Parts: sequence; C-alpha cells; structure tokens
Amino acid sequence: MTDTAPRLRITRRSGKVRVVADAGLPVSVENGYIETNADGSLEIRARGSSTLEVRCPTGSDLSIGTASGAIEVRGEAGSVKVTTKSGNLEIERASEIDARGASGKVKVGVCAGECHVVFVSGNVRIGEAGRAVVATVSGDIEAKDVEDAEVKTVSGKIEIGARGGGKLSARSISGTVKISVPDGDRPATRLKSLSGRVKCECAPGDDGEIRAKTVSGGIEVTCR
Repeated sequence: MTDTAPRLRITRRSGKVRVVADAGLPVSVENGYIETNADGSLEIRARGSSTLEVRCPTGSDLSIGTASGAIEVRGEAGSVKVTTKSGNLEIERASEIDARGASGKVKVGVCAGECHVVFVSGNVRIGEAGRAVVATVSGDIEAKDVEDAEVKTVSGKIEIGARGGGKLSARSISGTVKISVPDGDRPATRLKSLSGRVKCECAPGDDGEIRAKTVSGGIEVTCR
C-alpha cells in the first residue's frame, strides 16, 4: 500500500458488497454513504437493500464486515480483512488477506503475502499465495501455487501445489491429502495416515519440508 491509498471500513447487516479497486479511481459509493473517521480512515455503510458498491484506488486497505451476503473484491487491493457469518467471498488480488466466517465458499485469485482463511463450513480455493493458512470444519481446501502452507480441515479433501523449498503442513480427519512439488525437488517428508494409502514420488532431501496427516483418507505427494 502507498501512503496515499485510503483505508476503508465497510459494514452492512445483510446484502451483497462489491468493491472495485483500480488505478486512478477516487473513492465513491453506490447505495451507501461515507464518513471520515478521526484517524483519516473512511467509514462506509449501506443504504437500502441493493448491492453496496464501493470504488477505490489500487492498494486500498479494506476491512469488510457483514452478517449475511456475498462479498466480492475486484482489482488489486492492499490488505483485506473480512468478517462474515454467512456468504460467499471472492477476492481477485490483495497484498494480504485475513478472512473469517461461519459458512460460505471462499475464492482467492492472488495474495502476495499471507492468506489466512478460517471458515466453519465451505470450500476454499486459493490460486496463488506467499503463505496459505487455512482452517475449516467442513469443506475442501485447494491452494494451487504457494510458498508455504498450513492447512487443516475436519471433513474434506486437501490439495496443495508448492513452489518448492517451503514448509507445508496438511491435516484432515476425514479426507484425502494431495501435494505436488516441482519436478526434481527432494523435500523432507513426514506422512501418516491411520487408514489410508500413503504414496510419495519424491526422493528424500532438504528442499523444504512436507508434513501431512489424516485419520481416514490417503496421502499422495507427487512431482509435476
């Protein structure tokens, strides 16, 4: 985030929130209103039941809170913090993410830094992240391109695509775990399944670390 990029706090009880971050855009709101806080941040609240749409400059830091309703962030945001009880979440690009909710699907395109997602129920899909930290009770987790990852679910499958050389940890009570690393990588591994097949294509070495554990489900580590 640059010094000139604003900090926005967006809240509504129920209904959709859409944020569009783009270079050169001033802060503007449809179906809502803006107030300036003492610290210079902007408070944005919904008016009516239509979609609350917020436009802001690239790199804006966002704090979004809802009780129910979908949340969508388009363009390139700065730090994004989301708290919701029920609703799908989609973030295109952000410098870092902290998202927490009870139920809903989560989809992240690119997160440059840490992508921290804690949802009780719902699938989580992350395209790219420096570090993915994800926890669910019920739901599948997929992180396609990450440096490091710490992922756990009670019921659901886990798929991780590693950039190589990082630290990966995956735990599932009921569900399979699949991890892929770049061809030629030789990670240190600790893999354990109480009632499932464990398969590792990679030769042992010191190119990062992979730890995976399941109670019911197989574990597979492959080279791509």
